Amino acid sequence: MDDVDVDVLDFDASSNAELDWNFIDDDAHGGSVCQLNTMPGLDSSSGHSSETPDSHKPYHTKRPHKKSRAGCQQCKKRKVKCDEVRPTCKACRLRKEKCVYPTTATSSALVIISKSSATSAPTSTVIPETTTSSSSSPSSSSSPQPYHEPNTSNLIIAEPLFRPYEMRDALDMKLLWFYTTTAYRFFSIQSGRSAIVDHVLQVEVVKHAFQSPFLMNCLMAESSLHLQNLNQPIPSRRAADYLSKAFKGYRDAIEAANPHDYPALIATSLLMVAVSSQMFRDPDGKPLYVIDWMQVWRGIGLIVDIVSPRVLQETGMAVLFYRPPVDLEKATSYIPNHLLFMVASIKPGDADEKHQQTYYDMLKYLGSLYQEMREHGFNPILDLRIITFFTFIPKGFIPLAKEHRPRALVILAHHLCFAKLTPDVWWMRGIADREIRQICEEVGDEWSHLLRVPHMVLKTSDRTEIAQLLTNNRNWTPTEMDQYEKDRNPRLKTDLGLFDNDGEEISIYQGQWKRKSSKKPRSHKITDLGELLGPFPGVSSTATNAISNSS
Repeated sequence: MDDVDVDVLDFDASSNAELDWNFIDDDAHGGSVCQLNTMPGLDSSSGHSSETPDSHKPYHTKRPHKKSRAGCQQCKKRKVKCDEVRPTCKACRLRKEKCVYPTTATSSALVIISKSSATSAPTSTVIPETTTSSSSSPSSSSSPQPYHEPNTSNLIIAEPLFRPYEMRDALDMKLLWFYTTTAYRFFSIQSGRSAIVDHVLQVEVVKHAFQSPFLMNCLMAESSLHLQNLNQPIPSRRAADYLSKAFKGYRDAIEAANPHDYPALIATSLLMVAVSSQMFRDPDGKPLYVIDWMQVWRGIGLIVDIVSPRVLQETGMAVLFYRPPVDLEKATSYIPNHLLFMVASIKPGDADEKHQQTYYDMLKYLGSLYQEMREHGFNPILDLRIITFFTFIPKGFIPLAKEHRPRALVILAHHLCFAKLTPDVWWMRGIADREIRQICEEVGDEWSHLLRVPHMVLKTSDRTEIAQLLTNNRNWTPTEMDQYEKDRNPRLKTDLGLFDNDGEEISIYQGQWKRKSSKKPRSHKITDLGELLGPFPGVSSTATNAISNSS
């Protein structure tokens, strides 16, 4: 077809303005049909209207056709319909003319994909936006501008930033879309309030997910579990598959410790907290799973130790780990008396004698929750303290909880009472009631007098009533902020930062941690991988089976 010479009638501008050209591509008949219609009421010879008997005939509309909005310059100049085939349209190919497409301000990027390379990765041709400067005189804006050939040197050939080859089908795309629009908001109280935090969660995390498959599987698992929590029809087998791959990939990435995966490891350590909470919603889940969940929380700090503070700073993900400071000395005065007496009554020869200081330290962190609620009522900082409570726990407390020491379980039960005050975080729902009941059954009647408050909290879901039970004051009503006050709470800017477990503010200086109150940098300790990988062998198999067996 390209080698056939076709004579095409040419019309001058005055006559061509009165005609309507339609190119109809009829591939079924092996050619093109050029149809010339004369506008009704116009005489083709003179170009003026004439009253003839034929002019009173009923007007028949043309058959519907798609208009060309982005045709080439030659077709627009000749006022014919362009089929918009690139790089050369059919009309220009038949006339053996140079086919040039215009650059417009409304079309800033046009993608060219050849039929021969339909299966290969698309290459996009980015055409920069062109802006015309307006003249100071009114007449210059309405006067016709001379036509200029586009400057082809401004064309930029660019590959996509990343190719979504991991996306298998529409469900994968749906889950990724759900994360970037909704699910990301549940991993920072600053999401929706800070453009920096939103960019990290919506853009940077997803970018690293396309480079590290284990993070992508974690995103898919989180979105699928979240949608199932919203009663959306997500296939259980797919959710279990995402979950299993996320756990295995996370474990393998920790053991490999590839610097290329360090940013993805940081993001996965945070998302894994939500993903691993699925066991709480499994009726046949592991008893006292909250103890294993504590290790997942502690894994965040251990991952940071592996990747070094420099990576945390360079990736911009440090903002995801901002916490409020803890005044341990002041928090001591807010610890409930019966819990203080429980630790103070440890006598010589008691099995917990050498762990007494660990219990005291744990009570101080618990006292910070009571302090925040009494001084400021319900607010986003209280929610953050409750959610991140397990990131502060002393390392020596986890073995005591694993041994089901009664004092350790009693302290955990009181923290779980606070967990019922955060119903807006989907992965915190359904945790408290189940674990409190299991703790009460585990410790027995001997310690039941210390679990009076958790017992009563099981009977209510009202936040104010729970707060009154925790403070042992039925007449006290905590202050509560509306959404406007929450979004503009000045403490979200002044009270959040990087703090160590002693409540000291720290910063990253020359790739190392540095206390702001001291010039001596903190040491970068070597992480115990056995401690970090501890909860995952059991979690991966049981959680996968739980989702597979659920409806």
